[in-house]
Amino acid sequence: MTVVPGIRVPAKLPPKACLIFLHGLGDTGEGWSFLSRVIRQSRLIPAEVGNSTCFIFPDAPQLNITVNNGMLLPAWFDIYEFGNPNAEQDVAGFFKTCTTVLKALVDDQINRQHIPAEKIIIGGFSQGAAIALATLALLDYKIGGVIALSGFITPAVAQELEKKHLVKHVNYETPIFQGHGKADSMISYRFGEKTCTYYKNKLGFKNLEFHGYSRVSHGASEEELEDVIKFVKKILCD
Repeated sequence: MTVVPGIRVPAKLPPKACLIFLHGLGDTGEGWSFLSRVIRQSRLIPAEVGNSTCFIFPDAPQLNITVNNGMLLPAWFDIYEFGNPNAEQDVAGFFKTCTTVLKALVDDQINRQHIPAEKIIIGGFSQGAAIALATLALLDYKIGGVIALSGFITPAVAQELEKKHLVKHVNYETPIFQGHGKADSMISYRFGEKTCTYYKNKLGFKNLEFHGYSRVSHGASEEELEDVIKFVKKILCD
C-alpha cells in the first residue's frame, strides 16, 4: 500500500470508483475534502454511484518555498517566482510528485482495491492540477478522466514532459475537464488557455474541454463545481 498522508474517504459500498484530488500551494487535503460530500449529496449523481466511490485528498510535504524566502509550506514542488512561467523551475520535484505520489496512488487503487483504471479520476487545483495533467501524459494505461482547476504548465516542465511522454496513445481520448477563473491574478486565465492548447495541440489529447468562469479569481465557484460534478457523472455513470 502506498502511504501518502491526507484525507481518505472510504466508499460506503464495495468500491467501484475513486477520485484522487491534489490541493494547491499552502493548502492540505482537508481543504478540498468537501468534494466528497458535494459529489455524494448532489442530485446529479445516483446515490449508489456516490456511495461506491472512494476519495483521496493527499497532503503535500512541507517544502522550503523559494519565492516565499524559504518559508516552509505544503507544496508539491518548489516555486521560484510567481507569475513568470519562464522563471527557474523545480522540474525534478515536479516529476517526483507525478510518479511517487499521484501515479503511485492510482496504482495502489488498481492493485489493492481492484478498482478498474477507467473508473479512476485524478485531479487537482493549481499546483495539484499541473501535476494531474502531466501525470496523465506519463501513464501507460487508460484512466477515467482528469479534473484540472486553475492549472498550468511551464516551459521547462513542458520540455521535459515531451521527452517522457512515450506512450502517445493510451489516454488521448480520456476526458479532461479544465476550469479557470477569468479574474485569476495568481495563474492568469491566458496561462490556463495556453496550457489547454499545449495538451491538445502539442501532446495530442483530443477530449479536453476548457471552461472559463467570469469574476472568479484563484479559486472555484459554485458554477465550476457543478460543472465538475457533471463531468464526474459522465465518467462514473457510463
